[in-house]
Amino acid sequence: MSSQIPPIPEQPLAAPRPVRNPWKIATFCLTGALLATSAALVYTVADDESPFVGATVDPSPSIWQDDRPRTTPEPVEPESPTLSPSPSAGFKLGEKARNGGAVITINKVRETSSIVMSGTTKKAGAGAKYVVLETVVFNDTKAGMDLTCGLPIVNNLLDEEGRRYDTIDDLYEVADNPECNDQLQPGFKDAMLFVYRVPEDAKITAWEFSEYDLASGREPSVVQLNGVTT
Repeated sequence: MSSQIPPIPEQPLAAPRPVRNPWKIATFCLTGALLATSAALVYTVADDESPFVGATVDPSPSIWQDDRPRTTPEPVEPESPTLSPSPSAGFKLGEKARNGGAVITINKVRETSSIVMSGTTKKAGAGAKYVVLETVVFNDTKAGMDLTCGLPIVNNLLDEEGRRYDTIDDLYEVADNPECNDQLQPGFKDAMLFVYRVPEDAKITAWEFSEYDLASGREPSVVQLNGVTT
């Protein structure tokens, strides 16, 4: 008995799938997009109002609405500026005038054509005169004052034209003045001559002074001298 393998029946071949043309697909998609855009444009032109212009906003909450509570910021009051103390004006001859820790009393104001410096008479010169303020300075600060070689007291003599005159140099050489570097200690007082060289026809009206302190911004105190010169 012979063994034979039965023949395998032949399977019919499947029909080949049609190949899609990619250019046709792309053309179809592009055509669809153009038609949709044209339709939107036609709708916009045909409608008198654009859906985005003058449209009523739906007040109902949406998923994009911020529902967090809003806090109103508290108003901040502006800081008031730091005002400098007003000048102590209106002091008169013989009164104790204060500026900071410097307390000065003007006892007398005199005009002269010459003064004595280092034992020698010094003349004011043609068209000029000296104005001498006889004062008493009281040191009410926390440190010593060098009245003649330092600058513990900034001062000017004023005339009716508003001109300000500085003291002459080397006040320590003026007779009866404190010596250079002679420190007037806190709590003490000393006589002091403030001497100015001014035009002969100048009419003196006031004297202003202030304790030397750049950080304080303090305005000078004023002593009125109208008609008090001799």
